[in-house]
Amino acid sequence: MLDIDVKMLGFMIVLFIAMIYVLNKIMYVPLMEFMAKRDASIAEDMASVNAGDDEIHSLEAEANKNISEAKAKANEIKTSVISKAKEELAKVYEDKKAELEKDLESFMSELEGKRDSLKSDLSANLATYKGSLEAKLKNI
Repeated sequence: MLDIDVKMLGFMIVLFIAMIYVLNKIMYVPLMEFMAKRDASIAEDMASVNAGDDEIHSLEAEANKNISEAKAKANEIKTSVISKAKEELAKVYEDKKAELEKDLESFMSELEGKRDSLKSDLSANLATYKGSLEAKLKNI
């Protein structure tokens, strides 16, 4: 049957245990340390990424705040410019209206003067026009 050599079995057991010890010292412990360092590095990277996300969110909020302030200031400036333009336009309108009314008054007074002059000319020459008109009516 099977022959088992006890010395050889003992040597194999000792060799197996020595091999486990040596592999544990040489490979398993450094591998576990490396994996622990890697996990710690990944955790640090995730923390820095999360901190970067927080910074990005704060910068985004600040940018949105600056944009809204700029829009408000632009609306304020726009409103101010529009109101100034309306005031200037109203002033120009009133000045032009007053100038036109003054021109109308002077034109009306000049027209009144011409009407009076024409009336006096017609009154002065009424007899001449009347005679000329009667002469023309007789010729018809």
